[in-house]
Amino acid sequence: MNDLKDLSREASQCVKCGTCMANCPIYGETLSEVTTPRGKLSLIESLASGEIALSRKLEDILFSCLACGTCGESCPNNVKVGEILLAARKELVNHRGLSPVKRLLFGHLLSSLRAMPRYLRAGSLVQGLLLKKIPGGSGLHLRFPLPFLNKKRLIPPLAKKFFCDYQPLLAQAAPEKKRVGFFVGCVNNYLFPRIGEATVRLLNRNGVSVITPSHQNCCGLMAFGAGDWSSAQKCALSNIAAFETYNLDTIITSCASCAATLKTFYPQMFKSADDETQKRVSTFSSTIMDVSQFLTRELKSTSALYTTPPQHKKLHRITYHDPCHLKRTLGISQEPRELLQSLSHLEFVEMADASQCCGMGGTFTITHYDLSMNVLNHKLATLEAMDIELLATGCSGCLLQFMDGIHQKGLKTKVVHLVEALEGGEDYKTGDV
Repeated sequence: MNDLKDLSREASQCVKCGTCMANCPIYGETLSEVTTPRGKLSLIESLASGEIALSRKLEDILFSCLACGTCGESCPNNVKVGEILLAARKELVNHRGLSPVKRLLFGHLLSSLRAMPRYLRAGSLVQGLLLKKIPGGSGLHLRFPLPFLNKKRLIPPLAKKFFCDYQPLLAQAAPEKKRVGFFVGCVNNYLFPRIGEATVRLLNRNGVSVITPSHQNCCGLMAFGAGDWSSAQKCALSNIAAFETYNLDTIITSCASCAATLKTFYPQMFKSADDETQKRVSTFSSTIMDVSQFLTRELKSTSALYTTPPQHKKLHRITYHDPCHLKRTLGISQEPRELLQSLSHLEFVEMADASQCCGMGGTFTITHYDLSMNVLNHKLATLEAMDIELLATGCSGCLLQFMDGIHQKGLKTKVVHLVEALEGGEDYKTGDV
């Protein structure tokens, strides 16, 4: 594991001051030194020096991280803790391999253009046999226990029709002022196609034509975060090939995690690739924009955002949660607020600790569900105290996490995607069962 020596040199820049501990959501719950960022970096150094050996316990510690980026944000030495941990996970996977479940999920399903849509279409037909409707809720619960899903979890139903199956390649605006590509993302494609529809309508209404290649793939973030860079790279190259044919200057996505992956993590995972591949990746990543960034920077107006004029008799009070990948990875925080504050049918209320991680963390919420929900409970307590009607966010993962927690707590707050709030839908549904 020679690459660990390079990681060890980077980890040694940490002076163990403990500043990161005050902000780490995992340490805040466990109060265990080994779960702190500095604790994990120390373990990487010890592993590289041969003081300790690989073990399941060590692996679990290095994967007990949300990759939220708060440690890097607060580090006085600017140590890239997140990058080091992700690279260390890669080395662990290269040395120990993946579990059978992860090998199936990443290597066969997520990185395949055909397998995942095929299995999920079949799943949409039989989900009623495996899952039961929640009375009065907008989701499902397991009928039978599964080892990798907590039985308490709210599970949104698969859509009857997936977005990429019916969305035309070109949704043309009249008149057309600009043309962009649209990267949909797995959650919006398979669970919430209405978010994709809302995104396209908003862009069309503002004179932006939208190209949505049907053969786009998973962004690869789950595989990348789990250390399976090979599957993540396969996803990346597939997506680049899907879009580069159209010679687009801008590609929009309405999922913060997808945006961070396409723009920031793709170049990171191809650092050692040949020059031609690096150039293709760099060209593609440079075109990526989150929808909130595009609406504020390119359109510079919110006056025409609505698909239909809202007819609310009273103002809806709305707040906003900052997705970690949007705020910390991409530096986008003010743009969503500017959009929400400009809308006449909404009263925007700032939330305390709006950028505090919700606890999702991709596969973390599967492998460490109870800990994940403990992190979320801090946000839910804030929401309950605010007596707020709507919570908007711009990340599909955060959306799923809040839907689950709000349902379990029985809160009246509804969570919506930012583009749904901008459209002004009267009921702000979070999903149909």
